[in-house]
Amino acid sequence: MKQILLIVSLWLLAACEKPVKIDIPKKDPSLVINGLLVKDNLFAVRIGKSRGVLDPGNNQVSLAEQYTVKTAIPVIFENNIAIDTLVYQPANFMYKTIRNKRVRDGYNYTIRVNASGFKTAEANSGLPSQSIIAELRRVKNSRTNAYGEQQDEITIKLNDPAGEKNFYLVQVWSAAFGGQPGNKIYCVSTSDKDLERIGDNADPLSADNCYDGGALLMRDNNFNGVQKQLKLFVGSSELTDYIDNGTHKTYRPYIKVFRITEDEFKFIKSNNAYNNAGDNPFAEPVNIYSNVKNGYGIFALSTMAVDTLR
Repeated sequence: MKQILLIVSLWLLAACEKPVKIDIPKKDPSLVINGLLVKDNLFAVRIGKSRGVLDPGNNQVSLAEQYTVKTAIPVIFENNIAIDTLVYQPANFMYKTIRNKRVRDGYNYTIRVNASGFKTAEANSGLPSQSIIAELRRVKNSRTNAYGEQQDEITIKLNDPAGEKNFYLVQVWSAAFGGQPGNKIYCVSTSDKDLERIGDNADPLSADNCYDGGALLMRDNNFNGVQKQLKLFVGSSELTDYIDNGTHKTYRPYIKVFRITEDEFKFIKSNNAYNNAGDNPFAEPVNIYSNVKNGYGIFALSTMAVDTLR
């Protein structure tokens, strides 16, 4: 009898619902600046706007079309001197220099964006020292993973400057194809403890782990001022050469090594955490890192070294 009463009581409690209305304050949209620029590259950024969590979307129009701010005035400052105003290019929803202005070594850059109806947004970035690949080695078909797939061993040696706090982004790319750049390799295996755990199975203790080959992040806490050796294993089938039938030119897979700012390092990490939390109901809320004042997004400079795999 007691069990019956307990079940009935629980059922009655479960049936009691009281609607609660939560008033979420409306927030005015802010400007969003997205510009990850490499030394010697032309200035080009995207300018958008934020959207409130309850604001309706429009599935009939692309996100770029909906959220690009097309009437902004982005001004680039070099060591606090205005050098260019970027011009909107509707073909790719970007603001670009039409005065051939490029990121130059030894300078600090600021972007300041004005647009009607928005607060002025601003971001600043210095340029890290030049990235250099001291040595790149490849051993084809070095090992076989647990799935029977052949993997190549790639060893990258980097000379880290002393007295600097450096951050690195390493990317593994497949060969170019049809005149287009290659693709970032999705899965890279490694036991390196200096790499941030970004990937589907980024566990250095697993022999068949899977780090994101387009976002291999390191900070030089453990190798400041000395040579760093990074060893990776990549599926051999993803590192094949491509021969253009028309020109007979051979295109090979390649490695990019960036020295990035701490801002870009934090942005990539937080963006990865945000994407991973999207389908996980138990994940903690993640805010994507931003260095933009009165807005959102990222404006950061980097240096890059590139070498092919043979």
